[in-house]
Amino acid sequence: MSSQAVRPSHAEGQNRPTTNGNASVVTRYDNIVKSQEDKRDYRGLLLSNNLKVLLISDSCTDKSAAALDVNVGYLSDPEELPGLAHFCEHMLFLGTEKYPEENEYNKYLSEHGGSSNASTSSDHTTYYFDVLPEYLPGALDIFAQFFISPLFTESATGRELSALNKSTASPDHPFHKFGTGNRDTLERVPREKGLNVRDELLKFHDTWYSANIMTLVVFGRESLDELESLVVPLFSSVEDRSVTAPTWPNHPFPPSRCRKRAYCVPVKDLRSLSIDFPIPDTRKHYKSGPGHYLSHLLGHEGAGSLLAALKHKGWCNSLIGGTRIGARGFGFFGVQVDLTEDGVHHVDDIIKMVFQYTSMLRAEGPQRWVWEEQRDLMATEFRFKDAGLSLEPSQYGHRALCICCRYEFPMEDVLSAYYLMTEWRPDIIEELLSLLTPENVRVAVVAK
Repeated sequence: MSSQAVRPSHAEGQNRPTTNGNASVVTRYDNIVKSQEDKRDYRGLLLSNNLKVLLISDSCTDKSAAALDVNVGYLSDPEELPGLAHFCEHMLFLGTEKYPEENEYNKYLSEHGGSSNASTSSDHTTYYFDVLPEYLPGALDIFAQFFISPLFTESATGRELSALNKSTASPDHPFHKFGTGNRDTLERVPREKGLNVRDELLKFHDTWYSANIMTLVVFGRESLDELESLVVPLFSSVEDRSVTAPTWPNHPFPPSRCRKRAYCVPVKDLRSLSIDFPIPDTRKHYKSGPGHYLSHLLGHEGAGSLLAALKHKGWCNSLIGGTRIGARGFGFFGVQVDLTEDGVHHVDDIIKMVFQYTSMLRAEGPQRWVWEEQRDLMATEFRFKDAGLSLEPSQYGHRALCICCRYEFPMEDVLSAYYLMTEWRPDIIEELLSLLTPENVRVAVVAK
């Protein structure tokens, strides 16, 4: 389906080495596949410090934006300091050697029509901002320093600690960690153990904040060449510590923690059934889309579907099936059922029907026509995708980063990775189906 995608015309779809004498750019990628409806220009860069960069040029935008992702999150917290990665995220904003004022970043953005945010997940930490286009250079200069020379002052550390306020996973797996952290986990308990949190913070930053596991997206009104000349001098100074982004090939829910059921009484009047299966990380199979295939069949709403059968019995209102990633190395396949009042009393029957359905899919085997139908639908969706023109630039830059650049996709696929499927892999579908069994299930029931 590649005929439904276009490439920036100025590059004729080729990667090329730097040609302007700037040794900070190792490779340019001007072959990024984009939708025909997407009028923006794109360029990928690999800098000499191994920082990956995606430049997005839109001459009509009324806001510019940037986002930077680091391939490390709370699963990499030291065991004795839960919440350290999240704390590090907060501390980066509070002064650098070049801009020592703690409020310099937020002050600059607020004075120039901008805003900022950041988030820490299991295996990623992401920072992003937007600003009026003419002030992008100044904002990027301040932003770049977070990753070059943060201060982590004693006074700011103490104040931030005052502001900070997964129980069934295997305790041997980092997935069980308390990712947010609080004053107890980051001050009182470490002090009792003789740990200096600022020293540990510096150690964490020096270990993991490395250019080779970072990806930067910059979105602006300038041309690609202008954006490149702006970004390269600022971010080439981020240190490459040559670290390997952590992975967790062992699942936090081994066989001993499957075949479990949990009950939750909500505050609101909610009724839901979650049926989850531990699976491997499937993102590397983005060209074959095994998760798309199974979520399409399990979430189908037409005649003969699982949902139609459950609705006929009056047990559910909706059903969603699909994969989700826990972190690099492991994931989940889940079936989420919105229960009716009667459905709450038939949870076992619903689970039985889910297993009957997955058993039927295994017996029938992967159907190529179903996959081809999904492939064509996804390609059509990408064909008419307008690059999220209704989104704010900060949201678009952040989404481009979060969805496309976090995993090790080839640069040319960063926009199309979850849309253009080109490999029919029935063996991977069979492998996933083999995991959707009663021996491998975890169930949660939420109801009054």
